[in-house]
Amino acid sequence: MDEKSLLGRKFFSLEEFISFFDEFCQQTKALFFVKNSTPLSKCKWASDPTTSDVVVALKYSSLRLACIEVKANQRTDGNRKESQIVGCKAYLVLRISEQKKCLVITDCCLSHNHALCPIEFAYYFKKGYLYNNSCLSTRTTNNISKQFICGEDIRRLLCYCKTGDNGIFETLHSLDALFTNDPGAKVKLVFVDNQVVIKTFFFLTSIMRSLCQRYPMMLVFDRMVSVNGEFELYTVLCIDDEGQGHACAYCLTRKVPDLLRFTLVSFVQSVPEVKFKVACLVLGAEVEDHAVVKELLPHAKVQICRSQVEHLLFRKAQEMGSPDNEIIWPLFLELTSANSEIAYMQAVKNLNATLPKDFMTYFWKHWHSCQEMWVNCWAFKRTKEVDCGKLILQQQQKLAVSLRSSTTIAECILDLVHMHRPKEEHESLTEDEVITRYHAICKPEPASLIEEELGFAGLVTYAIMETKDGFILNDGVSEFCMNHSLTSCSCTIHTSSLLPCRHLFATRLRNKNPLFDLKLLKNNSDALIPVHKRCGIDEEDFKLL
Repeated sequence: MDEKSLLGRKFFSLEEFISFFDEFCQQTKALFFVKNSTPLSKCKWASDPTTSDVVVALKYSSLRLACIEVKANQRTDGNRKESQIVGCKAYLVLRISEQKKCLVITDCCLSHNHALCPIEFAYYFKKGYLYNNSCLSTRTTNNISKQFICGEDIRRLLCYCKTGDNGIFETLHSLDALFTNDPGAKVKLVFVDNQVVIKTFFFLTSIMRSLCQRYPMMLVFDRMVSVNGEFELYTVLCIDDEGQGHACAYCLTRKVPDLLRFTLVSFVQSVPEVKFKVACLVLGAEVEDHAVVKELLPHAKVQICRSQVEHLLFRKAQEMGSPDNEIIWPLFLELTSANSEIAYMQAVKNLNATLPKDFMTYFWKHWHSCQEMWVNCWAFKRTKEVDCGKLILQQQQKLAVSLRSSTTIAECILDLVHMHRPKEEHESLTEDEVITRYHAICKPEPASLIEEELGFAGLVTYAIMETKDGFILNDGVSEFCMNHSLTSCSCTIHTSSLLPCRHLFATRLRNKNPLFDLKLLKNNSDALIPVHKRCGIDEEDFKLL
């Protein structure tokens, strides 16, 4: 490759140039470094919101790369220092085009005055190292990629960050906020190899972990929404005793292979006690690689969302020239809802007699072989009672509203965390309102004690774990046991006063249970103000006591 062929070459993103430049260096065995550069963010015109896409894509208005053999030797003559540039003068200059749409090679010299050594090149060359100039080093991102990180790691990475390029700086700040509010959160970042570019982000909060510990039997995994055109958000849902779905893990990713494996591995590492408790995992119809489930969740029966299978088969039949929709839709309903193997085979015969040959070839290849995963007669009992398709749709609608304004990963993380922030009773009471309610129904002394304990609940971060008997809270010195309904605690404050303690409030706060709950006072009626003297509280409420 000569100088003439390089001059005027255009690149519509820095990533495109770096890919080209890495290949160029590998072919020529030449080592270059960034001698000087001018970030686009420093240009006045770049502050216009309409140019934000250009700034993100190109990063620089100018970039000069010089051969690594350029040396600056200093000669001392008395008190005077003189600098003389010696060595190789090979270089390459990149500038933004006049139309501000791309980067262009405007000048270059590829003639080296020294031998290019393949051994030296192999030792020093690092693919994608140009990203290092603008953000974190690729050595750092390669080291932490696919590893769980904690708040201390995030703060260390923020110190390493040189600029906010690639959205890393903002993303790290979002994660710092997450760990500040929830030190027990589990976070895993995956970077593109040898690039400071996030490929996948997995996380769950302490509340989400508590939910899946409480309801591990049946999980659902599917794609939910697209974020900013680059990332897809996948969610793990757990199903409670009432058949409602709760998000217990998120995976935000560019399109990558082995996504189900990565998510399940990360999930089991985050909540290891659920590994042998999951009895059923329901997957979206387009989720691939079902075989990994048995390896990671040994007792789980794999199911595919039946309503999604119906719609997927229906769309495929339409694409392949099926007859009238009113004829074929009932056939697919009959197929998925078959109550016996005989009924299923009869439904298949009805399909075969009605639909095109190409569709049946597709059906036999992709769906008949996994019939036990989506036909009603082979279904896990709980999936017959819970409409997983409806739960997925509800979650998709909820996320679509909550993430409507998210244009970056950083914003998406903050919005997702906000969705799972602990909320008080009925999602409306402030701490002051909770305290006011207790003062309204309790005598002054017990009300003051409750107020004090409620104040302590939010000041300390506790390690909380759910067990078969209830909850265990560790404050760093001692462990305290609480029942499942979170109305009693083994601490001396509760056992001596029979009033709610900081441990009960802290656990209720984390689990999204109401902080004002009359059941917390059921064992100490002496603490209550007589009914006829109470104010501000409906007398009917006290029938719960």
